[in-house]
Amino acid sequence: MKRGSLKRLLMTFGIISISFNVNYVCFADAVSDARNELNSIKNQISQNASAISAVEDEVEGYLDEIAVLDSEIATYTDKITELQTQIDTINSQVTQYQEDLQNSAQLYNSAQDVYTTRLRTIYENGIPSVFEILVSSDGIGDFFSKLNVYTSILEYDQSLIGNMKTQKEYVDYLKNGIEEGKLSVEQLSYDYEKSSSELESIKSEKQEKVDSLNSSKTMLLAASKVLLDEQEEAEAKLQEEIAKASQSNQNNGYFSGIFLWPTTSSYITAGFGWYNPGGYQSWHSGTDIGVSIGTQVFAAASGTVIRAVTVTNDPNGPYTSGGYKDHSFSTANGLGYGNYIMLDNGVDSNGNRLYTLYGHLSSVNVSVGQTVTQGQVIGYSGNTGNSYGAHLHFEVRVNGTAVNPMSYFS
Repeated sequence: MKRGSLKRLLMTFGIISISFNVNYVCFADAVSDARNELNSIKNQISQNASAISAVEDEVEGYLDEIAVLDSEIATYTDKITELQTQIDTINSQVTQYQEDLQNSAQLYNSAQDVYTTRLRTIYENGIPSVFEILVSSDGIGDFFSKLNVYTSILEYDQSLIGNMKTQKEYVDYLKNGIEEGKLSVEQLSYDYEKSSSELESIKSEKQEKVDSLNSSKTMLLAASKVLLDEQEEAEAKLQEEIAKASQSNQNNGYFSGIFLWPTTSSYITAGFGWYNPGGYQSWHSGTDIGVSIGTQVFAAASGTVIRAVTVTNDPNGPYTSGGYKDHSFSTANGLGYGNYIMLDNGVDSNGNRLYTLYGHLSSVNVSVGQTVTQGQVIGYSGNTGNSYGAHLHFEVRVNGTAVNPMSYFS
C-alpha cells in the first residue's frame, strides 16, 4: 500500500474514531442527564412524602388535642346540667318555704289579733285579781279551777305568739340560706358556661388548623401524583437513552473513555493509592464510595460479566481464615471484596483491555457471560467481605493493573 493511501486510511479511521467518541460522549451525557433528572424527581417525591407524613403527624396531634377538649367540654356540660337541676330544686324549695312562711305569717297575725284582743279586754276591764276570782268563785275548788284556766289561757297565748315568731325567724333563716346557695350555684353555672365557651373557641381554632392542614395534604397528594407521572416518564427516558448509548457502542470492541458514576452517592470515603487506615500504610486499588446498604449499583460502562461472585460461609470459599484474599484477577473466588462483579469493558483507543470491578455488594443481579449496558443496574451496595462499613468499592484495571478510577470520569 502506498504511503499516501495509508495516510488517508489512518486519517479516515481517525475521523471515524473521533466521530464515534464524540457521539458516545453525547450519549453518555444524555444518559447522565436523564439519570440526574430521574434522581431529582425521586428526591422531590421523597421530600413530598416526608412533608405529607409531617402534616399527618401534625393533624393527628391536633385531633388528639380536640378529643381532650371535647372531653372537657362534655364534663362542663354535665356540670352545667347538674347545676341547673340543683337550681330548679332550690327554686322549688324556696317556693315551698315562701308558702310555709306565708301560712306562718297568717297564723302569727291571727294569733297576734287574738292576743291583742285579749290584752285590750284586760286593759279595758282590768286584770282580775286573785281576790276577785276568789269572791266570784263558788268555793275553793272553783277558785283554783278558774285561776288555772285563766293562767293557762295566758300561757297558751304567749306560747302561740312565741312559736309563730320562732317559726317565722326560722323560715327567714332558711330562705336567706337558700337564696345564698342559689346565687352560689348560679355563679358556678356562669363560670362553667364561660369555661365551656372558651374551650369551644379553642376547639374551633384547632379544627380550623386541621382543615388547613388537610387542605395542604390534599395539595401534596396531588403533587405526588404529578411527580409519580413524571418519574414514570423520566424512567422511560432513561431507558431510551441507555438503549441509544448501548446501540452506539455495541460490537465495536472499543471503549469510549467516559464512565457513568456507578451509584447514586458521590461521597468518597477512600481514594486510590496509599493511605493509612488504622495508622498503617496500605495500598488501595480503587475508590470507595460511601453509600447505604441496598442502594443501586450501575454499570459504569457497557461490557461483559466475567465475575459474579456471591460470598458463602464455606471455609474453602471466598475467604481465608483471616478474611483476606489475594486481589489478583487469577483468583476465581471472593477475594476480600465479598460479593462482587467484574466487567470486561473492551479495548480502549490505545488497544488496552479495560475492566471494572464493583465490590462489597449486598446482592448480585447479573451472571457470568451476560452482556450489560452502561447505566444498567447490576447489583446493590452492601458491607460484605473485608469491609468496615457500608460502601461501594469501585476499581478500574487496564490490562490487569489497577489505575485511578477518577481519571475516567468527565
